[in-house]
Amino acid sequence: MKNYILRVLLILVLVSCASKKAMNPQDMEIDNIPEDWANEIPITINISDIWWNEFQDENLNQFLSQFLDDNINLEQAMLNTRIAKQASVISTSNLFPSIGISASAGESEQNSAGFPPIFTSLFGGQSDDIITFNQENYNLSLSTQWEIDLWGKMRQGRLAGKQQYLSAKYNYTYYQFSLTSEAAKLYFSIIESKQLVENAEQKYNNAKIIFDLYASRYNKGIISLKALQQSELMFNLAKSDLENKKSIASSLVREAKVLIKEYPDLTLDIAKEFPQSIPNIPDVLPADIVKRRPDLIASQYNLLASEALNKQAMRSLYPSFSLVGSTGTSSNVQDFLNDDFSVWSNGINLLAPVFNAGKLIANKKIAKTNQEIAMLEFVNNLLTAYKEVESGLEFDQSAQLSLKLLKDNIVLSESIYDTTFDEFAKGVASIEEVINANNALFDNKNMLASVERIRIEQRINLILALGGGFTYKR
Repeated sequence: MKNYILRVLLILVLVSCASKKAMNPQDMEIDNIPEDWANEIPITINISDIWWNEFQDENLNQFLSQFLDDNINLEQAMLNTRIAKQASVISTSNLFPSIGISASAGESEQNSAGFPPIFTSLFGGQSDDIITFNQENYNLSLSTQWEIDLWGKMRQGRLAGKQQYLSAKYNYTYYQFSLTSEAAKLYFSIIESKQLVENAEQKYNNAKIIFDLYASRYNKGIISLKALQQSELMFNLAKSDLENKKSIASSLVREAKVLIKEYPDLTLDIAKEFPQSIPNIPDVLPADIVKRRPDLIASQYNLLASEALNKQAMRSLYPSFSLVGSTGTSSNVQDFLNDDFSVWSNGINLLAPVFNAGKLIANKKIAKTNQEIAMLEFVNNLLTAYKEVESGLEFDQSAQLSLKLLKDNIVLSESIYDTTFDEFAKGVASIEEVINANNALFDNKNMLASVERIRIEQRINLILALGGGFTYKR
């Protein structure tokens, strides 16, 4: 199994049309597969499945723990995995004999006239002249049938069933991984929304201070009505923006509570600030680390299952041999346990397909095409995994740079606003200047909150692309 997967990972090729001859893994190759990816963080790899612990946020840990226990979508996916497991049991059972017990009881009546007595009187006969026989019969038998797996058809079916179950199991693992990542992103979106609400409140308070100051000046006849109206316009816009930000924050909390089946309770413990610690990535990542991704493992098992089903379909064209037998008793009640009335039979059945309107040939072609489709899906999933890792590394570095620049801009914006407001209070700066400075300050603060969230989301996406997180010894 491992050698097969390694061979497929190292020797792959893309073909242009799925209608061509089914691809042979030994004949495939893809150029330019990287051997590793370089990163600038010096660490030692140590695999971690509970990657969110690296954020060092107890509220996040509690939320995701509850999510894993109570989420409805995860429960449904687990039930589908159980169905796949039972399908595997069914495919395995075909290798063994089937044994069954049957029982029956019946009573029959026969007369010398050959028809019911009521009809005898219609033809002028006497019903007393008719002799009637009653007979009771009870049957109990134990029967068995066993198809001899001479060509390995049943064994291929069992192999396919087991691999389909493993594929479903790893697909569930990846689905759980993916949904947990989305739940973590939602948690950080709530932090962002609450920071945006806080920024909107500060912006509203600043707008109120400016409006009150202008209202006082207007009442003293120092400024015009137009200037007062401009400050009132800014004040109303800030109030509207604040209410909108509050609604968005409440909506995200509702979504989170639905995920853990606690809606309509909107009480949710959320950190006020983004975590200072985020999951780190090794300085050098071997490219084949993506092989630990559950979705790729599931794709590999699906490919192997399709190969087994293709072999099974081919062997369905061969004759089948079955051993059959039964033993039991058939008699009336009095002789039911008498050995003289026991019955038994045994034999062998041969079934060779001669004519079935092309059904078996069509099944073989379908199985062969499904194997080709599974190969294409595996190749596509593998290349997509490489793309996601490389894109994730680039976006991750870009988010780090943007975060640094925005923090510098916040410092500059705060200094500009403070200076402009002092000048405005002294009557030196205009209303337009202070409004612009106020808007620029909180636009940068809002952008900082968004970039903080994006930086964390990009890191989570990268962890998802790599198939898990890491812990480190520095």
